[in-house]
Amino acid sequence: MTTRLASNQLIENLKKEVEGLLYTSESDAPFDVTPLQWEGEHQPEKEDFIKLLSLHADTPIQTQRLDTFFKPLLKSYDWFGEEEIATLERFQKLKSYVTTQLTHTQVYRVGEVEIQVYIVGETVDNQWVALKTEATETE
Repeated sequence: MTTRLASNQLIENLKKEVEGLLYTSESDAPFDVTPLQWEGEHQPEKEDFIKLLSLHADTPIQTQRLDTFFKPLLKSYDWFGEEEIATLERFQKLKSYVTTQLTHTQVYRVGEVEIQVYIVGETVDNQWVALKTEATETE
């Protein structure tokens, strides 16, 4: 059984997990780890998340399951070399870490074309944490 970590230690560990790791879309973007000031018992609804980030009320926002977010990142191809395999393994480790350390996880995709992506979850000490990255999607 995995011991779940309190938010301060968890945030530090997540920062180490994503250091140098890039989310690949039409551009490559690093991950940032940040605590969220959310008081709810369950993940924020779309409207709550817009308020939490102080966004305009009509900002486009979509939610996504954690598995859906990670699916393309965990796909292996025959042409993968050592670097691609190492990146795949890091994403596998990151997904495992997020799923064992956070509850009530949800992925929020904010905006269009230049999309801010937040993986949000609750720590064992009832704090909310977000892994943030960006995606560029023109099609």
